Amino acid sequence: MSANSAHFASDFKPEGTRVKIPTRILSDMQTHASSTYPEECCGLMLGTFENGTTEKIVVKSRRMDSVFVKEERFHRYTIDPREFLLAESDAERQGLEVVGIYHSHPNAPAKPSEFDTRHAWPTMSYVVMSIRDSQIEDTKSWILKDDRTGFVSEELSVEK
Repeated sequence: MSANSAHFASDFKPEGTRVKIPTRILSDMQTHASSTYPEECCGLMLGTFENGTTEKIVVKSRRMDSVFVKEERFHRYTIDPREFLLAESDAERQGLEVVGIYHSHPNAPAKPSEFDTRHAWPTMSYVVMSIRDSQIEDTKSWILKDDRTGFVSEELSVEK
């Protein structure tokens, strides 16, 4: 999401938001998580914002490489800013936006960490997948609170 995005509105309220993800895209995200285990995976969800910013419709996912220090990737990820900008430009050419970020938590719950909170952006969905022994245990979506002190749970609607 670019700094010029209209979705950085000061009246944004995270409660009652929803992200819709087709089954095939969620399956690809979970396969990505399994393939990088025991490291965290990371990627972008591309789509559209509907009803202002209360609903996100995901139409594509884009795998990203973590550029965090290799020895710490079991509990941290960082997306290369240049790769993010390239993905954002590609999405814009297709009439889409970056509506969220997904990542895995190897051997940890499907909820954002303190690190995730410090690096999150408003209005974006954060899908977190808990994974153990390369198997997905849980998948949840989160959205940053207005005061940036943490996340609130977001409805994750998986659609055909």
